[in-house]
Amino acid sequence: MFAALNKAFGDLRDPMLRKSLYAIAAWSLGFFIVLMIVLFGGIGAWNPGVWVENQASWLPSWMDWLVNALAAIVVFMTWIALVWFGFVVVSQNVAAFYFDSIVERVEELHYGDLPKAKGTTIAADVISTIRFTCVLLLLNMLALPFYLLGMFFPPVSLIMFYLVNGYLFGREYAETVTLRRMPPEQAAAWRKANGTKVWLAGALIAFGMTVPILNFLGPVIAASFMTHIFHANRPGNLPARG
Repeated sequence: MFAALNKAFGDLRDPMLRKSLYAIAAWSLGFFIVLMIVLFGGIGAWNPGVWVENQASWLPSWMDWLVNALAAIVVFMTWIALVWFGFVVVSQNVAAFYFDSIVERVEELHYGDLPKAKGTTIAADVISTIRFTCVLLLLNMLALPFYLLGMFFPPVSLIMFYLVNGYLFGREYAETVTLRRMPPEQAAAWRKANGTKVWLAGALIAFGMTVPILNFLGPVIAASFMTHIFHANRPGNLPARG
């Protein structure tokens, strides 16, 4: 596991992979800025502070102050979460169109004994990206009560975050790598057989997405990382798909 991660960081020395990294970071930052302008513009127009104050106006003054203070904390934490989560969603959507070329390059550098794998199509990338984004949003919305509870008991939100997103990122990157060389049934069987490794890899990827600067490198490192995990545990005499 850590040998694969070390190789993934080492792969950043390759000019072609660095080119993908710069492109993903630039596009992600641009889309993220637009998203934040729209998102916070909408929140500002709604003005949640005034809304809460109006709803709590009938309460005694001391309780009204308490409700407004708690609301301010919740709004502040929500803004932080939206900034972080927004960048993760944007960067993953942008990176999805580079994953195939990243994995192909890593295989060229380290696994030249294998025949060239069949790449993905733009349509397949779009469908995969939409599906991943929807599942990511849905499961994290379902986990939102645990995240809010984490404001008072941080371990609760951390455990839930890594359980949910470790699974999601692990599955997404494993599919990106395995489906290039396996039919869906075999790819699913490989994920099941290596479930713990895939989840741990996904949890490390999710952690990397929470670290400033590292989250810009995240998609390229993650794709390379999962590629090395796959080839370290791949079936013998693996043929190229298609």
